[in-house]
Amino acid sequence: MITVNQHKVLNWRKPANLPRSWINGCKGTLLLIWIACFFPPFSQAQLERVGHVEFSSTSSFDESFEIFPLGHQGVLALFRTGVLSGRNEQWVFQRLDTDLKTIWTASYRLDSRYVPVMAYQNDTHAYWVFAEPDTDKFLFLQLNLDNGYQDVHEGKLLASMDLHHFKVMGSKAILAGYYRARPVVVVFSFFDKTTRVLPGLYERNSELNGVDINETDGLINVITYTFRKRQCLFQIKTYNYEGRLIKTTTLTDEEYSIISGQIVPLNESDAYLIGNYSIGCTPFSQGIYISHIVDTQPEKLEYIEFSELQNFFNFMRPKRKARMEARISKRKSLGKQNRFRYRLLLHDLIETEDEIILVAEVYYPNYRNYTNASGVNMNSFMRSSMRTQDGFRYTHAIVCGFNKEGKYMWDNSFAIKNLVSYDLQQMVQLSRFGDYWVLAYPDEGNIHTEVIKREKVVVESTKHELRSKDRSLFFHENAGLAAWYDRYFMTFGKQRPENTPATSQKEVYYISKLTYHVDPETGIPLSDTSANSKTSEPKKSAGSRAN
Repeated sequence: MITVNQHKVLNWRKPANLPRSWINGCKGTLLLIWIACFFPPFSQAQLERVGHVEFSSTSSFDESFEIFPLGHQGVLALFRTGVLSGRNEQWVFQRLDTDLKTIWTASYRLDSRYVPVMAYQNDTHAYWVFAEPDTDKFLFLQLNLDNGYQDVHEGKLLASMDLHHFKVMGSKAILAGYYRARPVVVVFSFFDKTTRVLPGLYERNSELNGVDINETDGLINVITYTFRKRQCLFQIKTYNYEGRLIKTTTLTDEEYSIISGQIVPLNESDAYLIGNYSIGCTPFSQGIYISHIVDTQPEKLEYIEFSELQNFFNFMRPKRKARMEARISKRKSLGKQNRFRYRLLLHDLIETEDEIILVAEVYYPNYRNYTNASGVNMNSFMRSSMRTQDGFRYTHAIVCGFNKEGKYMWDNSFAIKNLVSYDLQQMVQLSRFGDYWVLAYPDEGNIHTEVIKREKVVVESTKHELRSKDRSLFFHENAGLAAWYDRYFMTFGKQRPENTPATSQKEVYYISKLTYHVDPETGIPLSDTSANSKTSEPKKSAGSRAN
């Protein structure tokens, strides 16, 4: 039986921590209400709503609503009806510009035999892959973001394939996952409907770490993590556009193990690899690394232990941070190695004109204890406790900058307070304008922000409440948040319509446009507490290897 997961998507934005009834449902019938009246500011002056649009909905659970931010090109909204019934599921797409005005609307009726599995988008198109359960039949929907025109491609892949990665390069879809518990990557051609399984990947004790495409050179890089003879091998297998294996790059170290890596191509045979590493074959990160790879030969990896980062432990309270730094310093003076047990959720690398930015969120599984009392006889009871995982708790996000020569230059961090998510997903959103980065995350009807400029914190962490000044309008406490473009963000979700009585039971889906205010003359972010902003001096260098 094919394993399908409708929440397993790439670049598919959904509200964080939504109740299952919301996730499973919403119906958008294209009734668009544009509100052009004055909007009261949020509780903080820095973040303000400057646009808002609402879409009609019903109280039915048999509907869903998703968004795809398109940067300066606007946003794509997707409404699905008939989600639970599985029959006559209707998809309606609505493309809006950056002023939240409709550009075009298109619809698609899904064949009842298929279920959606994953989505992918690039600059020109959005793609969805659908599977027919218990068969080898798949369907691809290709949506032109410029005009809403659709192409549908049917084909056959591998039955019972568990998909984890889906990307499109040119006229070919790249699908990666597992077949009979072993990794497999399949390339499907939209042009001639042929299927090709990439060679050299179907191995035991091997895991897929990621699939990277280089559209400029027409290359497919498949990154794997293999356990072999008590060693952890991190490999990059590079294929050309036709699916022929052209090179294999292997990274091994007697002391450290590579957990993950992302490729920054410089040319066809030259690239940087950036990711996180551990001591031994464990999922716990010890720090980050960067390596320059020429053809198939990686240069000596530069390991940067977390203790070498200037601001990594800033999420801790001052006393706890001081104890941690004292413990690290003492171990180093005794020649002992520091061991950390942090789990990192890495974002896609961000390339600017002169830097490569790594962003990662630090998290750990959140557990809850349950105690049960059961009667053994009339005079005694037996107590048993059960520990179950209850989502994931986030502690902080780190931002690290490398120059285009591959040198670590600076780092910063952003504390995440009491945030728990049922699904492991990227919670922190980043938006860049000029030399500044705005970091933000949503939490129970509020948005927390911080503004940084490299290693300097320009505006300290601030909480913005998602309510109007008179508190008459309630935004759903599980509103989603997405970085949009420049200093603009968007929130989205479900709420009571504006300008309706507080007793109204009607609900609508909405998208709100937010802006972070800057000084119009200097372009510097505004802050009520800028005088108290904290500053850290950049480190002179980071050691090539942790001590």
